Amino acid sequence: MAKGLIQHITESLKSYPVKVFLVENNDRFLYRRDVQDAFGALGIEIVIGSNLEQRIRFEMREPDGLLVLLCQDNSTYLEDIKAKAVPIELSLANYLQVYHIPSLIELDLSILDKLFRNQPLVGLNRIGTQDYLKQLKDEFTSPESYLNLDEFSEELNSLLEEEIINWSVVSRLIAEGILKSINKPQFDEVYSQINKVNAVFQETLQTNYHQTINSSAVKKPRIVSKILDYLNFNFREKKIALIVVDGMALWQYELLKARLPGNKHEEVIYSWLPSITQLSRQAIFRGDLPQINYRQGPASEEKLWKAFWTGIGCHEFEVLYQHEKIDLSTIDSISKLAIVYKDLDDKMHSSTDYVDLLILTKNWIERSKIIQVMEELISKGFKVFLTTDHGNIQAKGWRGLKGREKLGTNKSGSRSERHIEYSEKWLSDEFMENNPEMESSVVMEEQAIYFKTDLSFSNKDSLVTHGGAHLLEVLIPFIEIKNES
Repeated sequence: MAKGLIQHITESLKSYPVKVFLVENNDRFLYRRDVQDAFGALGIEIVIGSNLEQRIRFEMREPDGLLVLLCQDNSTYLEDIKAKAVPIELSLANYLQVYHIPSLIELDLSILDKLFRNQPLVGLNRIGTQDYLKQLKDEFTSPESYLNLDEFSEELNSLLEEEIINWSVVSRLIAEGILKSINKPQFDEVYSQINKVNAVFQETLQTNYHQTINSSAVKKPRIVSKILDYLNFNFREKKIALIVVDGMALWQYELLKARLPGNKHEEVIYSWLPSITQLSRQAIFRGDLPQINYRQGPASEEKLWKAFWTGIGCHEFEVLYQHEKIDLSTIDSISKLAIVYKDLDDKMHSSTDYVDLLILTKNWIERSKIIQVMEELISKGFKVFLTTDHGNIQAKGWRGLKGREKLGTNKSGSRSERHIEYSEKWLSDEFMENNPEMESSVVMEEQAIYFKTDLSFSNKDSLVTHGGAHLLEVLIPFIEIKNES
């Protein structure tokens, strides 16, 4: 399969023996924020700004990533940067030679990918290019457009063959595949492939998860417990609003994203493990490792949110937490606002499968008025951040707990059917001794047992839930929304 445009450019840059580039980009394609985000998801940081800003990014660059410094005059760089960099020119015309480039420069990346993969043999002038674009228009009118299963499979396999797998890119591709195949014949095959990818992801979790917990949040949060550190370090003096939509998977965010106001900077981060609300949402509002004996609820979250910000010098009257009932009429003096939407999680738990949840999610987007809330927050000068505590998974039943197995399982208070936590370690040990066939499907941590496959502690043929370590539950969106201006 021909790769997407950004991926193709990325691979050409990775073929150089250096990791820093001084790039002249006269068509200004690389100055687009969505383009910078797309490269960022593939491990390439694009930096504009003053020489001082670029110097800082040069010194802070990721050792395994590539750094692109956009410039018009390479002579302004100091010799140490030049010694580690290569100067190149880059423009869309290098990759889309048969089209009229001015007609393409502002197009959505999904359309540019399509144009890149299907280039005509004969060059097109302005009129020919625009006519060809009209033919493609209908294919991009809905996020649930047709899924080419062969292309999906080949691209997925290609990403998994990378020396270092970029799970942000993989998870976005999977989200797109889910959304385009729900209630269609391809869904079972897509889901089967996702479960194979999840087996690889579990190996990554075993290797990297604890490093992620201790990662720096200066440039971005890599896990929910680092969100507040990131906001504090980068936006302490600004008005910020953190919106947490309980249980929103990446594919559900794909439904929402096209309607969000402003410019979007998208990251994929980790939920806490196991992916239960008591731990993962607590980690968000605590801004630290969750505590086991925490009592989950709006009052507890409000207390944590206020404690964090007042602890670093904010006045209590500047900090506000809202849950479900949103009232923006009294936020003029607020600089640190948290909003939690819980009802999408309720809809998820009431769903039999993703077909149900797709319908309920569309309905929720309208009824919640989340778009209008974000628009109003932006109009009031807030920098808005959107995230969730965990995703969700369409699971199948292993079997429900029975008899003695239920003894002492209500310790965490979790609603999940993929996670149980016994009050005593010997009870969890006894459960595993009596069910040795489960060993390859679960993770055991102290008294907790949770699934890493798509099984659940249920007798249902199909249900939607969370609480385990599957990539659909763990890899979640963290979105920064900026005013268009």
